[in-house]
Amino acid sequence: MGTEIVFALIWPVLVACVSVVIWVWFGVARLEQPTAIGRIRAFLPLIAGIAISMASLLLHTYIRCDADFTSLVRQGYYSEADRSVYLPHRVAAQAIVNLVFALPLISFVVIPWTTKRMIAARLNWIAIGQRILIAWLALSLLGWLWSLGNLNPTPTFAEILKSTAVPIMICGLPIPITALAFARIRLVRGR
Repeated sequence: MGTEIVFALIWPVLVACVSVVIWVWFGVARLEQPTAIGRIRAFLPLIAGIAISMASLLLHTYIRCDADFTSLVRQGYYSEADRSVYLPHRVAAQAIVNLVFALPLISFVVIPWTTKRMIAARLNWIAIGQRILIAWLALSLLGWLWSLGNLNPTPTFAEILKSTAVPIMICGLPIPITALAFARIRLVRGR
């Protein structure tokens, strides 16, 4: 019963997140000089960053699901012949669950921060690194505090730091980095 709610939430979450992203990114698009095709070029860093983020999320999901399925094969729950039948469905279902949690983080935290930095012309490597470090430590601390009363045995803070590193990189890095890369390309072409 619990997983059905996640699959029912994907469409409303997707619509809300896409709406917010487009609305927020128009601040960057207004800075772009209009061309024959309008302000579409301003959306290239956003599209590239989200594509990289989603591809990374899918790859990470596949690697984790494959490792989990291999563990289940070793324990005797499945045979190796079942891999081609069950693994794609497990990967698709887990990718949707991950998407429900990743999209709001990207849409309501990463993209607004990136657009504010781009509009203020203060998006740089140091700002990206500081923000990622702060987000990583904050998410790890929240995860560790939550695990104190809910998980037995309680993982150490170092284990939580290790487990949150990849999701933070997948959700937090691609969009600011592509925005910075595209902004530099635009600045070089403009000179």
